[in-house]
Amino acid sequence: MYHAIVRSKVRALWRVTGDGSGNYHPAVAMAAPDLRFRFIGDSVLGAELRGPEAFADWFEQANRRFPGMRLTLTDVVVKGWPWNTTVVVRLRIDATLADGSRYENEGIQWVRIRWGRMVEDTVLEDTARLERAWQRQELATSGT
Repeated sequence: MYHAIVRSKVRALWRVTGDGSGNYHPAVAMAAPDLRFRFIGDSVLGAELRGPEAFADWFEQANRRFPGMRLTLTDVVVKGWPWNTTVVVRLRIDATLADGSRYENEGIQWVRIRWGRMVEDTVLEDTARLERAWQRQELATSGT
């Protein structure tokens, strides 16, 4: 029963944070004071940071760089108990870039939750595809 509740809450959270509106606040509200967030890879969104404030800053940057980006949860797996829950999410990412082209990607998120607070969040995405999209975005917005 616990796993079904967590899956439902994760799906609801992704419906809000992934709808393209830029509303990342519910995700930041789940962050524990010692949250460790990593976006793996050398890309414009690559990061390794700690704490809810830095997490919120990362979301703000991501939303500025890719406004309207939509994140659709396609699968979620939950294991563990309230004091040490692991959630693995598979995501589909899509956006319309400033030049009118489409950006599509997929990613995996690995989250550890302790008593309802996110203590670890690691995201893996195809960073080569992300970088190509960022280059197109930069060209379109820089006017060159």
